[in-house]
Formats: sequence, C-alpha cells, structure tokens
Amino acid sequence: MERGPYDRPPGEPGYPARDPAYTAPPSGYEPPPERRFGLAEAAALLALIAAVVAIVLALDARDAGSDDEQVTRQVRQETQRQVEQIRSSVSQQAGTAGATARQAEREAEQTRAAVSRLESQVSELRGEVNSLQSQQNQMRSSLQSQSEAIADIRRTLRE
Repeated sequence: MERGPYDRPPGEPGYPARDPAYTAPPSGYEPPPERRFGLAEAAALLALIAAVVAIVLALDARDAGSDDEQVTRQVRQETQRQVEQIRSSVSQQAGTAGATARQAEREAEQTRAAVSRLESQVSELRGEVNSLQSQQNQMRSSLQSQSEAIADIRRTLRE
C-alpha cells in the first residue's frame, strides 16, 4: 500500500527542525512604533460612554412610565454633564500639552546655546590650528635653510 506525505508512522519526524536564523527578525528590522492613546481617542471614548449612558437613561425612564418631556430632560442633563466632563478633560490635556511644548522650547534654546558655544570653540581651535601650521611651516623653512648651510660648510671643509 502506498503512503502519502501525511501518512507517516509515529516514529518518523514530520518535518526537519527550522533553522533559528529564520525565526529571528533580520538585523535591520525595527518593530513598528507603539500606538499611543491620544486626545482624539479619549474624547471619542468619552462621547461613546455618554451616548451609552444617555440611551440607558432613556430606556430606564421609558420603562418607569415617564412622559417624553421627562425623558428628554434626563437625557439632556446627562448629555450636558458628559459634555462638561469631556471639556474639562480636553482642557486639562491641552494645558499639559502646552507645558510640554514650553519645556521643549526651553530645551531647544539650551541646545542652540550649547551649539553656539561649540561653534565658537571650533572657530578658536581652527585659529590655533592655522597658527600652529604657520609655525610648523616656519620651522620647516628654518630647518631647510640650516640644513643647506650645514651642507655648504661640509662642502667647504672637504675642499
């Protein structure tokens, strides 16, 4: 009887073991950045909660035998309360974002000042390098003229 690839006896391995190099991510792989829960998501979530609460209150009021005006008033009051909560939350988050922006501006100004100091130091160092190169050229010139003078003296002494 002929066997297919899935009809193996229990003792035979199904497939060879995978090479660990294929299971690890490549060397240049960077995982995607984490998604943060932002202001828009928080406002949407609060609005959704407010809508659910309003619907529950409306159903509860209807079941209690209240008239339409009372239901409308209760829904309006709950919706207004939820809107105020959302506004205060958004206002608080805006204040936090403003403080973060001011801190970032201070840090940027400090970085600019540090860069300016480093640029002036680099400029001073370039001036020193130019001065040292000039001194080096003068020393080479002096050594060359001294070498020529010594060579002339040696020639004169040999003659």
